[in-house]
Amino acid sequence: MKVDFNDYFWGEKNNGFDVLYHNMKYGLVASKEFADFLRERSNIEENNSKLLSKLAKQASSCCVHGTFAPLWQVLKTSAERLSSLHMQMVQKVSDLVKEVSKYAEELHKKHKTVKEDESGTLEAVQAMQNITMNVQKSKDTYTQRAIELEKLKRENASAREIEKAEIKLKKAHEDYKNFVDKYGAIKEDFEKKMMVTCKNFQEIENNHLQHMKEFLNCYAEVVEWTHTQMGKVHLEFRQQCVELTVDQLLEQFVLNKSTGLERPGVLELEDALLSPTLETAAERGGEAAKPTKREGNSNSEQTVPTHAKSSRRTTSLLNLFMSNSQGTSLRSLGSSY
Repeated sequence: MKVDFNDYFWGEKNNGFDVLYHNMKYGLVASKEFADFLRERSNIEENNSKLLSKLAKQASSCCVHGTFAPLWQVLKTSAERLSSLHMQMVQKVSDLVKEVSKYAEELHKKHKTVKEDESGTLEAVQAMQNITMNVQKSKDTYTQRAIELEKLKRENASAREIEKAEIKLKKAHEDYKNFVDKYGAIKEDFEKKMMVTCKNFQEIENNHLQHMKEFLNCYAEVVEWTHTQMGKVHLEFRQQCVELTVDQLLEQFVLNKSTGLERPGVLELEDALLSPTLETAAERGGEAAKPTKREGNSNSEQTVPTHAKSSRRTTSLLNLFMSNSQGTSLRSLGSSY
């Protein structure tokens, strides 16, 4: 429906100008409140970004060992990307806040000029309201005087009283007629100025709504873009969770932590194998252990190692024991014969 303010802001009280002027002021209030709304949304997005960044740090500090470790990286990356998107939205909304605030300042200056430009219409409105009120009062007075005169005539009042009443009625009629005559001129001026003012206010509202709609559409685009990008992050996160199957997680674990593919071999008892060098050293060690021939027993005993002396004593004791055993056996045989 095509709207024309000239068709809707008249009425008996002639307060259409007041309604249009305050509506213009409400536009300034709306622009400031919309900027506050955007600031609050920016604060919310910034807080969300900080919380997601904190969540990403928590994921990065979780255990990096075990088969579940790759999934921690997926969780961390997803949280970081979401945090980044929220921060990007903060920047975009903050830029929009600057534009809306600048527009509000310009609108405030414009409203001051409108008040000055429409001052003539405001005077015409006040004049119209005053003349309308005066016409109504004079009409009521004229009607009252006519009723009083009619009453005096019915009551057969004196001629003097009737004459006074007629004079009052005539004066009331003249006042009423004068206000009606003035009303016509004031009404014409009021309508002429009011039509121009309605057109001006409608242009102001059209421009205001166009600017506000542009800001709102820009905000909607930012929200939609952020939502779309977050949807992509969620989708990729979901795909990564699906793609990292149990088998793949186990495969990554064995590839990173494998300790070898060869199992322990079978062992068999083997003789010690000496190299030629070791055999020569052993032979030399045996020759060095033999006692050297020296004159005198004392010298021989001094050169014999301690373990050799111990071995000789053991051999002597064995020989003695065997001799005693053989002698005892012979005596036993002789006594038996």
